Amino acid sequence: MHPLNRQRAFTLIELLVVIAIIAILAAILFPVFAQAKAAAKKTACLSNEKQLVMAIIMYANDNDDATCKTHHDLESGETIANLYTWYQPIFPYLKSHDVLRDSALSDTPTLLPYPVTLKDWETYRTDYLINGFFSHGGSLSIQSKPAEQIILAERHSGIAFFDYHPWASAPDNNWERGFLDGSGYQIGNINTDSQILDPKNTGRHSGGSNYAFVDGHSKWYKFVQTLDSTKPQNDVTNFGMHNIDSLPAND
Repeated sequence: MHPLNRQRAFTLIELLVVIAIIAILAAILFPVFAQAKAAAKKTACLSNEKQLVMAIIMYANDNDDATCKTHHDLESGETIANLYTWYQPIFPYLKSHDVLRDSALSDTPTLLPYPVTLKDWETYRTDYLINGFFSHGGSLSIQSKPAEQIILAERHSGIAFFDYHPWASAPDNNWERGFLDGSGYQIGNINTDSQILDPKNTGRHSGGSNYAFVDGHSKWYKFVQTLDSTKPQNDVTNFGMHNIDSLPAND
């Protein structure tokens, strides 16, 4: 057979070089793909909050500027049938209920309010917490700076709640920052609202979280950026954009 007609096989060295190149490309591209996927989830979450806050605004426009009066904190003797969430009244203003879910979060809550069970949570789950000022029939006009007043935030994974209160409520007069994603805290005891440090709670969207504001926009922040920079971060009265006017309880 003529030498030119002979098929040339890859040598072991050549195969190893090709494998090495593929491995290098994979090592470079996989993190890029992961970052792109995370960025897409962050954007989708922002879109969810934008739709939710616009629905809240439309509801308030139809109800004398008042948000709905919910019933999240059930008392002894009440059942799940008594639960009335912040998002139920705005269903007519939403195209899809899927906006209540953040695709970046998949958790099994360990802290649930009475008498909610894990099975109940499958039905009532939301990954967004409404600010307590707007879950008790509050007015959208009560705050002086609507563009700086947070109305929706992301819940801390493992905690199955619906709203949070940015006013003194814990034994040390701290506010319920432990319910929030990225806050660096978690709730220690749901009956007393005690707060404990949680270094793992840094924010599931690139080290931060998405927030929606009373004026209708939504934006990503690191938690510390939502606080008052003129006060220490651990100051129990540092409500920041969660309670821009340091108003008293509205429950």
